[in-house]
Amino acid sequence: MAVDTAVAGTQMSVNFNHLRSFYAVASERSVTRAARRLNISQPTLSKQLKALEERYKVKLIEGIRPPLTLTNAGQALYERAQALFGIADEIDALLGEDDPESAAILRLGTDSPPIAADFMAAFLAKVPQTRFRVTIANALQTNELLMKAQVDIAIICEPKVDPDYSYVPLYQDRLVAIVPARWSDDGRSEFLLDSIADHVLLVREASSRTLAATKRLLTEAEISTGRTMELHTREMIREGVAHGLGISLMFERECPPDNRIRILPIETGSGAVKVEGYLAIRTERRRMPHMKAALKVAAEMRLRT
Repeated sequence: MAVDTAVAGTQMSVNFNHLRSFYAVASERSVTRAARRLNISQPTLSKQLKALEERYKVKLIEGIRPPLTLTNAGQALYERAQALFGIADEIDALLGEDDPESAAILRLGTDSPPIAADFMAAFLAKVPQTRFRVTIANALQTNELLMKAQVDIAIICEPKVDPDYSYVPLYQDRLVAIVPARWSDDGRSEFLLDSIADHVLLVREASSRTLAATKRLLTEAEISTGRTMELHTREMIREGVAHGLGISLMFERECPPDNRIRILPIETGSGAVKVEGYLAIRTERRRMPHMKAALKVAAEMRLRT
């Protein structure tokens, strides 16, 4: 009888890979994103999930298109799996399988190269062996990279908040006016926002956080623009201003010194001119040594601003 019990116990022990696949799908609510996160094919992931459901004769996930829905059993299993994998990460850290001194590669996504460079320098001062792989995109695209697990850490301006992620305030910035060096300011040291309709306004693409902040500021001030010209990168906008194509509003930290342009503060008492940037990571990973180091660096950077 003892042998039979042992055999039965072995047969019913949960398959760890199948459970991890379920946890990834339940977290992402998408088979596609979960497959990217685990670095396996979608058919393999679907097969593992189906095997888990068939083995225990229970339906865990419903739906075909994301966001997928968890059944009651799926929600209960998800909560227990979340605790399990959190402990597993802690065990990995305890046993040195994620040694912060190791030459790990951290995938960093950012919509602000200057802030990202500051963060990398501060991180490398603490963990010198770390290597970075950096992807630069606008805020919306950077957020998508994080959600699809294509980056480990994201530095984003005013991200869309997701309950599965942790957001740590990292920096503050403000919109400033970028004008040609020969700009006639009539002795003013600030840019008059209501004069913006008199000039061609160079703007970023529709999904840009800079454009969203610009629109918010102008809407609050009840100011309409005149002619606009869409240029897709901050570098192209700076070149456009330098060559007299128009003026623009940009974040101050994204404006390196350039003798061809002038950077003017905007004359406004509106708080809409200011924005907040965050470091974002998946909450379940915040106990891992490299993520802990990232959060500590972010907190220290925030204190300096």
